[in-house]
Amino acid sequence: MAQARVAVKEGAEQQPSHAAIDNGNPANFKPKYLVLDDINIDLITVGVTTCTLISIFAFHLPAVVAILVAATIILPLRIFFPRPTTPQGLALITGASSGIGAELSYIFAERGHDLILVGRNEDQLDAVRSNVEKKYGKIAYTIASDLSLPGAAKQLYDRVKNEGFTVDILVNGAGLGAAGETLEQSAELAERMTTLNCIALVQLTQLFGKDMVRRGRGWILQISSVGGWMVSPGQNIYHATKHYVRAFSEALSIELRGYPGVVNTQLMPGPTHTQFVTRAHAEETFMMAASGAMEDPKSVALAGYNGLCKGKRMVFSSWNAAGTALMMHLAPRSVHLTIASLMNSPLRGMVRMNEPEKDQRVRGSDL
Repeated sequence: MAQARVAVKEGAEQQPSHAAIDNGNPANFKPKYLVLDDINIDLITVGVTTCTLISIFAFHLPAVVAILVAATIILPLRIFFPRPTTPQGLALITGASSGIGAELSYIFAERGHDLILVGRNEDQLDAVRSNVEKKYGKIAYTIASDLSLPGAAKQLYDRVKNEGFTVDILVNGAGLGAAGETLEQSAELAERMTTLNCIALVQLTQLFGKDMVRRGRGWILQISSVGGWMVSPGQNIYHATKHYVRAFSEALSIELRGYPGVVNTQLMPGPTHTQFVTRAHAEETFMMAASGAMEDPKSVALAGYNGLCKGKRMVFSSWNAAGTALMMHLAPRSVHLTIASLMNSPLRGMVRMNEPEKDQRVRGSDL
């Protein structure tokens, strides 16, 4: 027993002390509310529209006059503001070996950016790098890293800094999903999914974001999911991680009002025809195989890039994705849960999603 107590004590000494944890939060706040961003423009639009309707129906103001006054206030704001700056400099993209991450790599290279490509599959990273250099003449560096492992995000940041790179654009595109019942999945899978989708994303945002704040400029693109608006039996852990990303990214966009020059945009894709689906073993679910909602990864990536250029807080990949999120957000919980269960139900071989592109060398011929 004495030896066991000694072992426990030695193990405890290797952990962060309670004092370090308790004193680790400086509770610094830099709130800014009088900022002409998309949130306040939407707020002004709702307020002016409400006042216009009250003026017409309650005070009998002529409708033409009320509408003209409202248009005079709203239209200039929506047309001319905010005025974001186009992303510039070196872009680091995680999950760059396939799917949306690879397509974003090609888009950023086409727009003149050098790249750092991060992913697990070194062979496919090299294929993306080769495509970028041959087609667009830009420099692409590759780093093979599994960000689902604890500490990998900090190791990636340290490596990038030690090699002298200045990251102006961060794309958190790496993600891991898994279809099936929660209690049938391994604890290791759940840990790696939450580590990659949540912890690594937050850590990379903090580490590179602080550097952007010091320089006074930077762009961050978070790849989230319409799943962040859904409670989904059958993809419970994955969609729960996307709830986390949605909440984190929206609040971060407000906090960044205190740091002019740093943009944070969240991309909300719907079901997308990529290897992500097959790795999650979801290719025979109704949503992926029979819903007709599958999106092209290039179109999804382009929506994300355009949203980042416009300084959007959140951008959906398509009208279908936006409609799905709205429907699931407004539906009664019983309806929501029933629809989500049906969408993630397995079709057991009756229908299967067409196999997505595996080899980026083949993709290179289409660029």
